[in-house]
Amino acid sequence: MSSIWVAGLIAGVLVYLADWLLWSKVFTTGMDVYVTQMSPEEMKKFMGPAMAKSAVLSLVFGVLFAWFYGRFRGALWVESGGPLAGMEFATVLWIPILLAMVGSSVWYLKARSLNMATCWAWLIRMNAAGIVVGFLMR
Repeated sequence: MSSIWVAGLIAGVLVYLADWLLWSKVFTTGMDVYVTQMSPEEMKKFMGPAMAKSAVLSLVFGVLFAWFYGRFRGALWVESGGPLAGMEFATVLWIPILLAMVGSSVWYLKARSLNMATCWAWLIRMNAAGIVVGFLMR
């Protein structure tokens, strides 16, 4: 049972770092439309709680991912476990997100770039968690 917690918390930290990297360094072009303009003082007040919320949500995601992986590990095509099984599980979980983002992009044209960035961020985030959890929960 402790391996689920450890693997989940480690995956949560990795997910947090991947999320920070993607939204601060990669997905910057074209996202200016969705940013709320704030003064430097407002930004300082906003960033602390926002980073803390993101960290808590990432840790919860990591633990839940590890728990679900442990429950469904036997139903995966990759029977031996490991990082490939974790990536398989993550990608299967990501498919509904893909369909939701692509489906929303059909109707909300102005939000298409945000939807697609969110779609690919979730794929990267989930596969990062899958690799870690699959490796640690062999």
